Amino acid sequence: MQEDAHVANSAFNNNVNEALFGVFDGHGGREVAVFSNKHYEEILTTELKKQEKDIREGLRLSFLDVDVELKTP
Repeated sequence: MQEDAHVANSAFNNNVNEALFGVFDGHGGREVAVFSNKHYEEILTTELKKQEKDIREGLRLSFLDVDVELKTP
């Protein structure tokens, strides 16, 4: 069974000048890859709004947010 999932959005945040591409490799298990596929874009968008579009900090915090969400029952 393939555990990978991916996101490919060539108009991230409805902006033709921004794109989001990612592969969720499933090393944490299939459910982690599926969760990330389903929720990562929204989580990143939320972080970018908080960080006033500081992409580096938004990315860093969005990965931490995914980890927190996965640990929340």
